[in-house]
Amino acid sequence: MKNALIILTACLMAFATASCHRAKVIDIDTQPQNTLKENMINANRYMAKSEEQQIESYVQRRSWPVTTLGSGVRVWETDRGSGRAIDYEDTVSLTYRLEAINGVVIYEQQQETFVAGRNQTVRGLDAAVRHLHYGSRARVILPSEQAYGVAGDGDRVPTRAILIYDLKIDNK
Repeated sequence: MKNALIILTACLMAFATASCHRAKVIDIDTQPQNTLKENMINANRYMAKSEEQQIESYVQRRSWPVTTLGSGVRVWETDRGSGRAIDYEDTVSLTYRLEAINGVVIYEQQQETFVAGRNQTVRGLDAAVRHLHYGSRARVILPSEQAYGVAGDGDRVPTRAILIYDLKIDNK
């Protein structure tokens, strides 16, 4: 019994000593904020470059003669129509078919009316429309940052979706 007590005491002392020398737990908050910020910036750059490559490949496969706007939006006015060019603050009515770049149809036929240049939900569509004419038909490709972004629309448009609009602008 005395031996058992000595062994038990020795074990408890060894355990207490070992627990004092545990490895430090790395706290994520101790990492420099600049490093985390740089990692996020690099990840976003990578995603944007990947989207750009997907769009270029899509356009090349179809041989679409697109015009690239400064925001990365691609526009191909397939039929110019007979109307005048759309200006800032013009009221525009359009009908469109919307699909993701992977071919999944999001809306078969949708109608929308908005004032051009008034910070629409889909910034890229607004920019593309201001590049077109009343009565025209066009194909428009939007990178996700010019469409619904990282979150999607919370309904039918998925996250980080590259969108293809096949649209018709009504005559004024």
